[in-house]
Amino acid sequence: MPKALNAALLAVLLTSAAYGQAPVTTTLSADGGDIIVTALGHASVQFQYAGKFILVDPVAGQTDLSRARPADVIFVTDIHPDHFDASTIAQLRKPGAPVVVPQAVAAMNRVPDPTVMIPRQMKTGDSAPAGVPVITVPAYNIQRGPSPGQLYHTRDRGQGYLLTLGNRLVYIAGDTECVPAMDVMLKRPQLDLALIPMNFPYTMSPLEAAECVKGFEPKIAIPYHYMGQKPEEFAAALKGTSIEVRLLDWYPSPGRAK
Repeated sequence: MPKALNAALLAVLLTSAAYGQAPVTTTLSADGGDIIVTALGHASVQFQYAGKFILVDPVAGQTDLSRARPADVIFVTDIHPDHFDASTIAQLRKPGAPVVVPQAVAAMNRVPDPTVMIPRQMKTGDSAPAGVPVITVPAYNIQRGPSPGQLYHTRDRGQGYLLTLGNRLVYIAGDTECVPAMDVMLKRPQLDLALIPMNFPYTMSPLEAAECVKGFEPKIAIPYHYMGQKPEEFAAALKGTSIEVRLLDWYPSPGRAK
């Protein structure tokens, strides 16, 4: 997200959430124990599984640090400040924990000893970061940008992640429109959970996001990164399909009981 949106993001975080009754966690059963998914704020999410804590895009100001735990592995999707915060990574990174980043983040030289991955790359077995098998999925804009001929998120800069946790496949999309690689890389019988952004115009509208997930049909879809959008519109658009929608509260009101 461009820096110009920082003030808008802060305004959302400091006002009462329109959907404040939604939970901040949800659970997915898996071999080896439950996967606990925690909405830390906006684009920041935590997965707890088999004694490990996995963080994606932890960022101060949008991350509820009281819920975040020291991470066994951290994944970063993009260079924008609502996805990449070197100081928060340093605060939450366990000693020696891998931090998986796109090449563009590594080039900023703000994360010591990063694990660099490029779109469509796979790490399994001994190469899997913290023992978490991962495939990177391209994340970019196809048509939208700040001016003609420019895109908010250019191709091959950012990436989403497809994680294997036990017998479950979990996809975190990052900053992206509905790109062709999603259908190619994600349409499989076993895709269990997808976190999909709908921060229009920078990614997708709720209706566009719903049409997108219809293409690769995850068992469960969670809208996130939806500042200024209505997640209920996403849920309504998927009503009657085989996709279960779970709404989490990514923008909690200040001072609300945790």
